[in-house]
Amino acid sequence: MRHFFRFLVSKVFWINLLVAVLLVCGGLYATLSYLDSYTMHGEDVDVPEFVGLHISETDLAIQEKDKLVLEISDSIFIRGKIGGTIIEQHPLAGKQVKEGRTIYLTVVSNQPVKIKMPKLVDRSLRQATSILETYGLVVGEMQYKPDLCVNCILEQKLGGENIEAGQRIRKGSVIDLVVGQGLGNELVAVPYLLDFDVEMANNLLQSKSLNLGATLFDETVKTAEDSAKAVVYRQLPSFSQAPTVRMGASIDLFLTLDTNRVVHSVIPALDSIQ
Repeated sequence: MRHFFRFLVSKVFWINLLVAVLLVCGGLYATLSYLDSYTMHGEDVDVPEFVGLHISETDLAIQEKDKLVLEISDSIFIRGKIGGTIIEQHPLAGKQVKEGRTIYLTVVSNQPVKIKMPKLVDRSLRQATSILETYGLVVGEMQYKPDLCVNCILEQKLGGENIEAGQRIRKGSVIDLVVGQGLGNELVAVPYLLDFDVEMANNLLQSKSLNLGATLFDETVKTAEDSAKAVVYRQLPSFSQAPTVRMGASIDLFLTLDTNRVVHSVIPALDSIQ
């Protein structure tokens, strides 16, 4: 025991202790320096705005952020937009990220994606419209024919021609449907469409087994954006609670941005317009 205490106060012990402390401190310093370098601590950069640029212009946008990595994660066809245009990015512009971070971009594709045409024949109208929406296809005109099965799909058409299930078509294509209307010339009521926009009116007409006819805009509607916001101020034929038109008939709409033109001469009960 005496030798142990003597060793604790000896010069050799204190030299060894000092060497051990220096080695531990040196190791911690080296480890922290490596982690700072590996994680790029304190070297955050702002993400530039890429949305709206063409993919060919991104080199200019990151010339001062040359340690960022760009990667196209998805492409979507949008009619009327130039292929290669960036429409979405992650992380968003202005976010601070580490150097070397990958920025994921969604761009407009040059060609629409092609999908297989689903089988709609023998399905109900409700099922068919739901399937078309799921596949990214658009419900077009509905033509009604006398048939034993009411609201069953008899034919599916693209561009006026019958199209078989499984045939590859462009996503976003408009599919016309031939629908069974029963064995009689069944009449349906005309829904109340005043104050509806085109999309809302079309959805309601389809649910009532009717078609959207002409869409006539007044002088307040000047652009495509205006047409999407315009509301119905007149409809032909007019609203009727009693069945007055045949299934498949077309309803013409007159639309405006001037809500003062929408005159509710007769406001029907809620259950009669649903």
